Amino acid sequence: MKIKNYFQDHKLMVCPVSGDKDFKKIFSLKNFPIYMGTVNKNFKVEKKNMNFYVNQNTGSVQIFPRVDLSKLYFKSHGSGKIGKLWSDHHSSFVNFIKLKSNSNILEIGGGHNSISLSNKKKKNVRVFSFDPNRNKTSRNEILIKDFFSEVSINKYKMYNKFDLAIHSHLFEHIYDPESFLSTIYSSLKKNGFHVFTVPSMEKMIKKNFANAMNFEHPFFLNEKMIKLLLAKTGFKIIEKKYFGNCHSIFYRTIKVEKRKKISMKNDYKKNFKLFKNLNKNWKADVLKINKLINKKYKTFLFGAHIFSQNLIQNGLNLKNISGIVDNDTDKQNEYLYGTNLKVFSPKILQNKYKPCIILRAGAYNKEIKNQLISINETVKFL
Repeated sequence: MKIKNYFQDHKLMVCPVSGDKDFKKIFSLKNFPIYMGTVNKNFKVEKKNMNFYVNQNTGSVQIFPRVDLSKLYFKSHGSGKIGKLWSDHHSSFVNFIKLKSNSNILEIGGGHNSISLSNKKKKNVRVFSFDPNRNKTSRNEILIKDFFSEVSINKYKMYNKFDLAIHSHLFEHIYDPESFLSTIYSSLKKNGFHVFTVPSMEKMIKKNFANAMNFEHPFFLNEKMIKLLLAKTGFKIIEKKYFGNCHSIFYRTIKVEKRKKISMKNDYKKNFKLFKNLNKNWKADVLKINKLINKKYKTFLFGAHIFSQNLIQNGLNLKNISGIVDNDTDKQNEYLYGTNLKVFSPKILQNKYKPCIILRAGAYNKEIKNQLISINETVKFL
């Protein structure tokens, strides 16, 4: 059996639902850093054009070409583990799952938020967790240090085995979403549940958030696209919940016997306009920031992540930027990939007079603002 790696790059650009190959470029961010974390100062950096394309017959949007997985995820960049909003997300998602006793659970890529760490587990619950980069954390967990694939469920005899399959903020990273969902379908028992959480991507795009789509999130997975992919692969949505203002969407779906035939309305004009506006708004925002930067005061970017990289690639003037502040201790004293900007603890702001912070962290802005004001009440946000 040929190994199907859902993260493997594809040589052809195709619509993830229809397979159509008629795409038009919307815009491109030239020479964008391929990794959104931190590295040592002398690390050899790679850059690639981040091209946004729209399918002219369906309206699906994607970034192409994609980045080799070994380079894109060569080390963790801490996404999803820092801050109250993420903590609240994980707790809310565990509650949404509605764990039942005597269940076999398939968990795909649980990472540091594995369900095996939850204190809400029921009796006789066994968690089979596919994660090649994690160590076992619980007696009730069967850790499989392998990529989840059709080959692996065949290898471990997992067809029709599970009562529930779960994944959190993983689906948007998948390069072959239809095959991924079909393999989950094969692993579930009759009427098995499939519960997952994804970014609220369309709302994020409308608010110009840089973390919605990037090299790690190559497809525009709005609610319409997710619904079509689920229907095509044999899942019926039975519950949907929105978390945060524009953070995540929780889905509860059930495996059904009869797969739906799907028809796809062409959203080409709508989505072309949506992403053209995104590009225009990013550039306008950077022009505004550049005018506000005052060399009299120390100015920092917040976040050693895609937020800062996106501002820089859209023309942010770095002449008077003193560095980056970030709460992740693993990033501090390193450098944002693709830049010469050093990362500091937010505590560096304590004794500065009216320090300026360039903050474009999407749904996390409010939480970050409150934290930084508690460190230095004179801080100003650009």
